[in-house]
Order: sequence, then C-alpha cells, then structure tokens
Amino acid sequence: MHNFRRLRDAAHVDGLLPVGIHRRRMPQEFHQFILGIPLQLRPRHAGTTVVWEGSHTIIQEALTKALKGIAPHQWPHTDVTEIYQHARQQVLACCKRVEIHTPPGEAYLIHRLAVHGVAPWHARPEDKGKLRPVVFFRPEYTHPKEWLTKF
Repeated sequence: MHNFRRLRDAAHVDGLLPVGIHRRRMPQEFHQFILGIPLQLRPRHAGTTVVWEGSHTIIQEALTKALKGIAPHQWPHTDVTEIYQHARQQVLACCKRVEIHTPPGEAYLIHRLAVHGVAPWHARPEDKGKLRPVVFFRPEYTHPKEWLTKF
C-alpha cells in the first residue's frame, strides 16, 4: 500500500469504502461532487491534489455495469472490488494525470466519480513546520441512484 501511495498518488474514488477484514470495496457514500478549498499557499512539491482527466467516464461505465440489476438500497452491501480495480488500472494507463495547484482564495471542483489522490510531498528543509491544509466538501445525494446516473 505504501508503494501505491508513493507511485500512484493513492489514486481512488471517494465513496467506494474498504469494508471488512478483506477490505472489499463497496459503494457506501454517494457524493454529489468534491470541492477542495486550500487554506494556505503551498509549494508545488508539497503534496498537491491529483486527478486523472476523463476518469469519471471510465469509472461510471464500470460501476453501471457492476450495479446493473441491483436495487440502489443494496449497493452499500455490493462488492465492486474487482471491477473497480480493473477500471482504475485502465484510468492510470490511459488518462492524463493532472496536478491541481491552487492558491488560497481559489477552489477546485472534482467530479464525484473521478479518480484522484495526493501527490507525495517531496520535503525540503524550508518546509519544516509547514502544512498543506485543504478543506473538502462532499455533500451526499439523498438517493444513491442519482450518484450513478446524474452527470
């Protein structure tokens, strides 16, 4: 897991939570979007947010296929691990990785199904004691079906 964090920015889709001892991925949080608001100016090498351009389309197609015929109220108990991992591998292989560097006073919006993560912080001596605070808002849909069908 350390190498995945270091080499792949811990790429993930929010809401597909690792459940149980075997950490099986299940859709349990149905966000409308992810809004990031940086609270301090930070250098580009200090763990910026990363997103894979166009990844939301690949993930939506994979999850639509995985959840077809399953009632939305059952989705939180449905294991989508393999199809999610396969789709994420496809994203990492073919989608452009984009680092988001935003100063305080600006914000960024990430599609709820986009693969995203945090780049490693390549510490430098001048970074001692510095933070990279970002506030994230992820309001949830009332009905899980909206999470997968709305664009």
